[in-house]
Amino acid sequence: MGRVHVARQAIFDRDLRVHGYELLFRDRADALRSVENGDAATTRVIVNTVTEFGLERLVGDRLAFLNMTRPFLVGSLPLPVEPGHAVLEVLETVRLDDEVVAGVHRLAAKGYAIALDDVLWTPDVEGLLDVSSYAKLDMAAHTPESLAATAQRFLERGVQCLGERVETPEQLALAREVGCTYFQGHVLAHPDVLSATALGPEQAACMDLLGRLSDPDADVDDVEHIVRLDVALSYRLLGAANSSAAGLHRRVSSVREALVMLGLSQLRSWVLLLVLASSSPASREQLTTALARARTCELLAPRIPGVRPESAFMVGLLSHLDVLLGAPLTEVMERLPIDDTPRAALLNREGPLGRLLDVVLAYEQADMAHLDESPIDLYDLGHAYLTAVAWSLQTYGNVVPAEGASVG
Repeated sequence: MGRVHVARQAIFDRDLRVHGYELLFRDRADALRSVENGDAATTRVIVNTVTEFGLERLVGDRLAFLNMTRPFLVGSLPLPVEPGHAVLEVLETVRLDDEVVAGVHRLAAKGYAIALDDVLWTPDVEGLLDVSSYAKLDMAAHTPESLAATAQRFLERGVQCLGERVETPEQLALAREVGCTYFQGHVLAHPDVLSATALGPEQAACMDLLGRLSDPDADVDDVEHIVRLDVALSYRLLGAANSSAAGLHRRVSSVREALVMLGLSQLRSWVLLLVLASSSPASREQLTTALARARTCELLAPRIPGVRPESAFMVGLLSHLDVLLGAPLTEVMERLPIDDTPRAALLNREGPLGRLLDVVLAYEQADMAHLDESPIDLYDLGHAYLTAVAWSLQTYGNVVPAEGASVG
């Protein structure tokens, strides 16, 4: 997994309140500008924004201003952002031919706000004025006189003017004077760069499965449905079940049969192990350690009032995701669709689940000072942990075949 970076620069209104943010691709956290061409950079901004960060994380309840190149405007590339949350900027480098103009009109009809970027008044621009909300005026590209004349033309057509590349207090005053409603530039705010760990498609699917399997109320039908949607996962699960059922007279041929033979709790454990083994860079040792922690939490759950064993298992397993996926736990949790209770336990050690996890982690780390205050007897902790280690090694051996071995 690598790191992805998106720069954002605030756009202010006349009261200097943040109206929105322009989002820009960066190939490094310390880069001042993108080194890629327009189409590639724009595509990566949109993909990174939606899949790695989430639009709300970057702009909150403000607008996201996104540079649009020709493929997005004519519909060759889909837009994964919803109308009402984004302003689509038509770049000055895009030739405004009939296909582009028609595409911009279609996007506006869907509810997207349109901005004309670094725009000069030309006959081609007039075809977009009726659907444009903003005209971004480059302060460095105008004299005071041409800026005033250009702004006036747009204002007369009902298009709001946004002064960009406002570098000095004098330019800010001039932009106000000619009628600009919004302002963007270094005199107000420099772009700041946000970074996130990029998950590959397999790992993203893994997170989705983990989120659904993390629900302690998931029943037999839920788990069966989740497994059957993934052919490779179904194949590996059935192979593992048959390997474990060597003494039976007939082979297990369906997920439902595996469920009957194993029980819901063990099947859920197997599915989680298979998902993580196939979708993460984790080693055998890391996976068995994660399983041992999860099983320890499950075995000790009855010692903490209000904790369900299945919830304890999931929290124990998820607490090791930073190691299994190679990303900080805070970032992993932002992507994982789980309830507030396990989330609070994992991130803040809150509630009964959080107390249980805290005790198990203290035992793993031999933190005797912490264990002196544990609500669980040290002997019981040790017995549960050793039992869990043996179980995790056996489970891993049954479910995950050695490299090159067949699971049929």
